[in-house]
Amino acid sequence: MKLRGQLNLLLILTAIVPFITTSLFSIQINRAVQGQSELYVEAIAKAKAIGSGLARQAEAIKTDPEAVLLQTQHHHGEVADLALYSAQRILVSQSEPGLFASYLSPADMMSNLYELQTREGAFIYKEPLFIEDTLTGYYEIRLHQGDIQQDASLIYLLTFLFFVCSSAITFYIVQHWFKRNMLVPFTWMKEQMQHIGDGKREIKLHGSTHRRTEVGVLLDDFAIMTAQLVETEREKQRVEGNRQKLIASISHDLRTPLTSIRAYAEGLIESDDKKDEYASVILTKTRYMQRLIGDLLMYSQIRATSFLLDLQQVDAEELADTLFDGYKDQWKNHQFTIDIDCSHAELQVDVDRLIQVVDNLVANAVNYTPEGGRITLLATTQEKKLVSHSIAYEEAHVYFIVKDTGKGISLEEQTLVFDSFYQVEKARNQSNESGVGLGLSICRELIQKHGGKMGVQSSLEKGSTFYFMLPLANRNKKGGIE
Repeated sequence: MKLRGQLNLLLILTAIVPFITTSLFSIQINRAVQGQSELYVEAIAKAKAIGSGLARQAEAIKTDPEAVLLQTQHHHGEVADLALYSAQRILVSQSEPGLFASYLSPADMMSNLYELQTREGAFIYKEPLFIEDTLTGYYEIRLHQGDIQQDASLIYLLTFLFFVCSSAITFYIVQHWFKRNMLVPFTWMKEQMQHIGDGKREIKLHGSTHRRTEVGVLLDDFAIMTAQLVETEREKQRVEGNRQKLIASISHDLRTPLTSIRAYAEGLIESDDKKDEYASVILTKTRYMQRLIGDLLMYSQIRATSFLLDLQQVDAEELADTLFDGYKDQWKNHQFTIDIDCSHAELQVDVDRLIQVVDNLVANAVNYTPEGGRITLLATTQEKKLVSHSIAYEEAHVYFIVKDTGKGISLEEQTLVFDSFYQVEKARNQSNESGVGLGLSICRELIQKHGGKMGVQSSLEKGSTFYFMLPLANRNKKGGIE
């Protein structure tokens, strides 16, 4: 559930608690008021009945008031306390000693006559007594209200207890929610930020992020950002390592031909009969240095963000003819077999860059294959032609394969051949020249910029198969051909 939804539920919960408390209190109060009303009506009826009985015994009251009070109280079940006053408002007799005032002022006696009053937990009723229209005295009746006050106190107590308990539970729920969803995650994030500040980078996802709230997503994003920092740091270290390798490789690979060039240049000065031989060696070493420098420049260009391919749509078979042309004449000491089977296929490619890739692959095949060995060049879209080369087939791709019958590459080295500045064991090289280990790395970068993939299959003493695959220009979104 989203964080906003959870907050809304908590707000509703905190609003419901006082509402329920108030409702329960109102219900109890209404019940108490209803009971009070019923008791009030009942008290009026009882007071009228007792007053009628006393009025009928007005003569007897003059002679023996105590007897009349006891008889009346006994007749009505002792539910009321009675008091008789004279016409001068002096207490004559009472059923409960000390309960009634011994004297009432005119104002106290005359106020609220014939009305049922509620006071001090009792209903009070007063009325004068007459004998033949002559005022002979007054009577006062006190009817007990029962447990109405006790009930009211209990209602207040229960309501207060319910409010305290429900508020405590609500507070606990809110505090637990806030701690779990806000305090703990942000405390964790603060600690991780301190770790980052201290140079630590290994951070895992927070355990509560399976709950897909906004905070959970934030923690995931924070962990992803940290992972990116880790990857950036590793990339930085890798680039620094490559830079150091580059400097070492350039220093080593340029020092050797420069030393040779200097030696042969001095020989040209001292020896006239070997000028042609020395000039040829100097020219060879110069071309080798040019190739090294060219690889370094190309590697720098590819790694630059501004590098762009000059893409154009071409027919796959025509492209294969262009890529495989001329190798038979260039290396006559090796047997070349060319097979092209990729009709009705169009590609979006930079032709010059692909020529560079194939040139590098073929040159490597020649260098690592003995004279008289076979080199196979294959371009195809047919799955059946890939089976013999142990290459996995993907639909809507054109495969370009360079296979040799050289000494092969070990399984361990196969995982490294495309890394920058890595060189396969020189003992397997049939020529005396070696580069700085950028050729295959450049090839893979160029193929990846075309949206393709590059790989190798090799067995020791059986040869190697380098291949790359390029996506068709007319493939649909599902990977098939339109």
